[in-house]
Amino acid sequence: MVKKYVTFLCFLISVNLVAQKDSVVVKLDEIFLPISKVKDFSKGYFKTKISDSLIGRNINSLTDVLKFNSFIYFKENGLGMVSSPSFRGTNASQTAVIWNGININSQLNGQTDFNTISSNSFDNITVRSGGGSVLFGSGAIGGTVHLNNTIEFLKQQNHQILLNYGSFNTSHFSYNFKKANAKSYLKLGVGYNNSYNDFEYLNSNLFNENGSFYNYNVDVNFGYKLNSNNELKIFSNSFFSDRNLSRTLNAPSNDSYKDLSLKNLVEWVHYFSPKESLNTRFAYIFDEYKFFDDYTNEAIFSIGSAKRKILKLDYNNSISRKIQLNGILGFETTKAEGTSFSTNKRDVFSAIFSYNHLLSKKLSYGLQFRKEFLKEYNSPLLYSLGIEQKINKHYIISFNTSKNFRIPTFNDLYWQPGGNLDLKPEKSYQFEIGNSLTFKNLSVSLNGFYIKSSDLIQWVPNQTGNWSPLNVNSAKNIGLELALNFKKSFDDHNFSLQSNYSYTNAKDLKTNKRLISVPINRANFLFDYSFKEFKIYYQHLFNGNVAYLVNTIPSFSVANLGVNYQLPFLKNKPIIGFKINNIYNKYYQNTLSRPMPGVNYQITTNFNF
Repeated sequence: MVKKYVTFLCFLISVNLVAQKDSVVVKLDEIFLPISKVKDFSKGYFKTKISDSLIGRNINSLTDVLKFNSFIYFKENGLGMVSSPSFRGTNASQTAVIWNGININSQLNGQTDFNTISSNSFDNITVRSGGGSVLFGSGAIGGTVHLNNTIEFLKQQNHQILLNYGSFNTSHFSYNFKKANAKSYLKLGVGYNNSYNDFEYLNSNLFNENGSFYNYNVDVNFGYKLNSNNELKIFSNSFFSDRNLSRTLNAPSNDSYKDLSLKNLVEWVHYFSPKESLNTRFAYIFDEYKFFDDYTNEAIFSIGSAKRKILKLDYNNSISRKIQLNGILGFETTKAEGTSFSTNKRDVFSAIFSYNHLLSKKLSYGLQFRKEFLKEYNSPLLYSLGIEQKINKHYIISFNTSKNFRIPTFNDLYWQPGGNLDLKPEKSYQFEIGNSLTFKNLSVSLNGFYIKSSDLIQWVPNQTGNWSPLNVNSAKNIGLELALNFKKSFDDHNFSLQSNYSYTNAKDLKTNKRLISVPINRANFLFDYSFKEFKIYYQHLFNGNVAYLVNTIPSFSVANLGVNYQLPFLKNKPIIGFKINNIYNKYYQNTLSRPMPGVNYQITTNFNF
């Protein structure tokens, strides 16, 4: 069976390679952008692009960027602590984070902690709703978050310095340098965050003991045109954080946690023509954590690490204006070791085929398949189908369906005591109908989704009294997502409103009870007003009540207010900003017994030259 799939995809690639064998060297006079999986192979899926200005307003935390500007709900163990997502009612290991096309979810626990990702490391951030395991691999069930760096061979040179200081002795510094021409591209970046994080817990006589943290990142992105048909690209991201873990309302804490993440990716892109390319990728990713029961004694700790090597051959062909083909062959090997499990290794071979077809000016569809091969378990054949129908110049209706999965992690399989080698992958079937209305100043999107998941992995007590993972749960998630964007300008006045609302009914099919850590109702909106060099903005977030084991986390609303002013009388027109977080001083928590800060302040200065 493996041989048949490999032969099939190799045939697809080889047919086009032979077809180009006798052709002359093609001069790429036009700018050719390789096919984007998020853009070109996401028929029927809703996507949200996060702008640079939104990232800059929440530069200390990627969690804040997304919770105020997307449908994702975040479970935070306090400010700056572990932050895990819930997308469309799924759990943290069912949202995939994609860095420049590589799935970077932890191989140990299957999750991404969004407070271990620096917002200033990326050129653009896109959130894609719905299942994406065919294109993006394990865990892409609720949705995917795409962190991308863009390499453009256009003449440019600039420096950016961002300084931020605020309450609880919180500070941020980041510097980015970019230089490029028609032949080469270089971008260097560094960032640093630090905070005492010792805010008072509202409605109590406690404060956030043991909550201090710091982190830093170093980024290098390089591109070089070898000739008119070949490009070399290198992406590198390094991140380190050291956090004490905050106390709860019920108990103090002496715990601390250190994270180290190294991500490196080399791409060689060969263009056979402006419409046909082969992208060869090699990535090396290293993740390590250290957990200390007592931060005053760093000689005693537990540790875990994962080393990943990834090779992908990505072939793209826009055969005509109406047809796009994409075939990917991938191989990944992961070695994990740690205090709680012995050294283990996993090898995965994957084959992906994608097809886009424009049937008419108004009707198009996309079809994808994925199959993985490995020794530990039998991976299901995955599929995805998306259809878009343009009714008129204002209205588009769409549909997508997909089968998605999540493989058992190294912790699930090998943790001692309790690991279970007999686990099966989690499976998910999804259906979605989307409606999009677009006018000159207004756009509205309404999406209804249905997710049915089976073989969900849950850690439960076994006969020996130890906790062990089993395929025990099935779940059904039904919901609606509404997005509204409005813009209006006259003279030097500019107004904009962005709003997201989601309704999610997620239930365990066995118990017919709500899934924990899933708000039924959730909404956020952002109002912007600018006049010449002056800008004011207001962010608002509402979370409905959340079931949490035998308790309920109450609903809450929290709002931020910010003002920016660009100094026109200085040479490079720097921007200064002042922001008030939680302006109404509301008491709220995302995780039970872990309050978030009351009203607090920050000052920002942004230099571009």
